[in-house]
Amino acid sequence: MNGTPPAPSATASPSAWRWGICGILMLASTLNYMDRLTLNQTSVRIMASFEISALEYSLLESVFVFAFGIGTLTMGIIVDRVGVRLVYPLAVLGWSLFGFLTGFAPSFWMLLLCRFGLGLFESGNWPCGIRTTRQVMPPHERSLGNSLFQSGTAIGAIVTPFIVLWSIQAVDPDEPSRSATAAVTGAGAVANGYFLGSESWRVPFIIIGIIGLAWVLLWVCVVPRRILNDPVDAAAAAESGPRPPATPFRAVFRDRRFWVLVVVIIGVNTSWHTFRTWLPPYLQKQEGFSFSEMTHFTTWYYIIAELGAWSVGLGTMLLVWLGVNLHRSRVLTFALCTLVVLSASALPFLEASDTKYALLLVFGFGAFGLFPTYFTLSQELSGEHQGKVTGTLGLINALYMTALYPIEGMIADTFGRFDPCLALCGLPALAALLTIVFFWREPPPVEIGS
Repeated sequence: MNGTPPAPSATASPSAWRWGICGILMLASTLNYMDRLTLNQTSVRIMASFEISALEYSLLESVFVFAFGIGTLTMGIIVDRVGVRLVYPLAVLGWSLFGFLTGFAPSFWMLLLCRFGLGLFESGNWPCGIRTTRQVMPPHERSLGNSLFQSGTAIGAIVTPFIVLWSIQAVDPDEPSRSATAAVTGAGAVANGYFLGSESWRVPFIIIGIIGLAWVLLWVCVVPRRILNDPVDAAAAAESGPRPPATPFRAVFRDRRFWVLVVVIIGVNTSWHTFRTWLPPYLQKQEGFSFSEMTHFTTWYYIIAELGAWSVGLGTMLLVWLGVNLHRSRVLTFALCTLVVLSASALPFLEASDTKYALLLVFGFGAFGLFPTYFTLSQELSGEHQGKVTGTLGLINALYMTALYPIEGMIADTFGRFDPCLALCGLPALAALLTIVFFWREPPPVEIGS
């Protein structure tokens, strides 16, 4: 690369393909969450199959997120230097392969290894996806492009329970009666013995791994090579003229907004991923849901979560249209979602009822609604180093989550309940809100490298 920006005509083709590419990004995020969520959808069976405790199960989540952190920084550096044309399909191919191999893991330690590989490659989705939307979308359309990219996570969470349920029932005709018997046996034990000897949990991993290969072929065959070969943000370059001299990445760390984002990413991920990890075993082991009932409940949970993300985006736009300052609009929607998330603190004090389960569903609305504001704020730091910004924040969050999961597992084992973990997970979101309010510079001075 000689640093010369492409001529305006070079962006004509991207403008014709940009929405299709965003749709493909959405499918990648869908696959990403399908592979990720298959584990906790089958958590009770896996715990029974390998005869492990909640603490040992939490290590599966920890090793995944630790590898995710290493991978997201590494992928961010590679994407900023090479571009997404080859890196993205290789990442999807890698995580699909490790997801597929999970279905054949003969021991708990091999399962841990597969989760490590899965996390290492799945981390590429975010640096690649965010970099791609910057590259193919003009600035005024990037928010919507990011929304399409992010929405795939909720879509994956919606369809995965049904894929898991269908595939398990297809290979295990006794599944409905076994699951129903386990639920009736009692909420406290969920009768792990009823799942011993059943290896049906392996099938969804194999099926979803194969689906990932189809995405790789779609990317290679459909996405025009000329659009994504150059890692330069072509759309921005065409609009702004010659690019300024390169800004060293270390300049990002001198920007106070980066450290605000460290608190924010921890806050939003604690809320979302605590429920993602522990909601299925909570419903089955503590609330006595059958596998089918849990599947339908979590499907509605993720549908409502998807509505939360879109509502925040549209709500922010509406507030701006009504004359509210852009940053203040973001803070208001983030604050509303934070209040919703904090409502989970009431869970340990509620008996099983429609009110309690409605509260769980509403929590998903708030937890997923926190993400659009985080993504928007993170894109204000540096276009030049977008992949590395995403990767560095992801690594910091991953190290935190790696330590958090075993703590939550120990709490669940100690109390024999999962709701204490769910009740506390909104507090980091409150810390994130307060940090934005008191420490985010508004308006930001000058975008680094943009």
